[in-house]
Amino acid sequence: MSKDLRIFFVITIILGQLLPAHSQSDRFAYAVTDVKRDGTSWIVLRKLDTKTGEFSNVLLDGSNKNAIIHDTHFGNAFVSSITDTSGLYKPELPFGSGVAAIAYDRKNNRLYFTPMYVDQLRYVDLFSMKVYCITERGFMNESASKTEPANTLSRMVIAGDGYGYSISNDGNHLFRFSTIGTPVITDLGSLKDHPLNNEMTIHNACGNAGGDMIADDDNNLYLFTAQNRIYKVSVKTMEAKYLGKVTGLPEKFSTNGTAVDDEGKVLLSSSIYGDAYFKVDPLTWKASAYKPQKGLFQSADLANSNILVTRKSSVNNTSSVLNLGRTSLIKLYPNPAENNQFMIRFTNLEPGEYSLQLSDILGQKMLERKIIINAATYTETVSIPSKSSIGVYLIKVVNNRNFQVFSEKLMVKQLQ
Repeated sequence: MSKDLRIFFVITIILGQLLPAHSQSDRFAYAVTDVKRDGTSWIVLRKLDTKTGEFSNVLLDGSNKNAIIHDTHFGNAFVSSITDTSGLYKPELPFGSGVAAIAYDRKNNRLYFTPMYVDQLRYVDLFSMKVYCITERGFMNESASKTEPANTLSRMVIAGDGYGYSISNDGNHLFRFSTIGTPVITDLGSLKDHPLNNEMTIHNACGNAGGDMIADDDNNLYLFTAQNRIYKVSVKTMEAKYLGKVTGLPEKFSTNGTAVDDEGKVLLSSSIYGDAYFKVDPLTWKASAYKPQKGLFQSADLANSNILVTRKSSVNNTSSVLNLGRTSLIKLYPNPAENNQFMIRFTNLEPGEYSLQLSDILGQKMLERKIIINAATYTETVSIPSKSSIGVYLIKVVNNRNFQVFSEKLMVKQLQ
């Protein structure tokens, strides 16, 4: 066996150990619905099989007056201190007067939620189907009106870092809660607008109310508002960037639930539109109808544990989950590379600016190049930096929305 071939096998083994294994994607989403398909009371929990389009029977009746809500702090049944003569709050019921914010914690098999108008984090233990509440601290401060639209929490997600997140309607609060032991809620503060947001500020409590959130693999949150607007929120910088609106939706469709399916599409549900859900391509934000054969339930929220893959490679073909069925658009050759060069061909790719990146197996970026695509077919010749050595590298292509649209391992077997 030649020296170069031995090096190739050693590096390939190391690479396989360093790259994270792709866990099994959820092929389901939990959904908050009414008992009836066209109902508008968000009081029961079901499970949607996203492959077959079938809904389960009721898993939990959140309006059950005989259900016990377990207090995680005192260890006994929760007794509310709220005097509710209006029937608006209903804190004594598991789902209160309705739920529009849920998040699935796969690691602990819990479904976190907060009832509307009740400033309290709760969760369903999906093993026992018992409901627990965290009474030590709510999300808002004591003086905040729980019925004020700006303070209503209707979007929630468990991100890749294991924390749960929720954003208030006015963007003045990014809440984070832990999922280990008894959850602890932290108010991280107010979000900042991206400089290009202009009038599409994240702090428009009316225009950006409602909706739901998903998370990606780079510590970002994607907020879909009820008016179908999309904001990318960086947890690290607290900056919210307006990305545009979902296209292809009916005029009456209001986004109220979101979840990433096992193919990397964003599934949207509506609490007021009953003809279809929609699947959104995150490369274009264009929606296409998703109509289960046996009918659907209008839903105020969706949740599963899938996250939007924007930078990690899949274990099967090193292409992002976002690119399933689309990898033929970009081709890398020759591979292994020869004479310090390789070529990359783009076919029928959306016109625009892209970034081509070459990194070593430790993730250190060796090369980055801007590429402008304005033709149906375009080929770029890339020279490998002279400081590189024989081995395995990772090639990524990222679009101007910072989504990874391609990734592939490149073997460099000879350098001049």
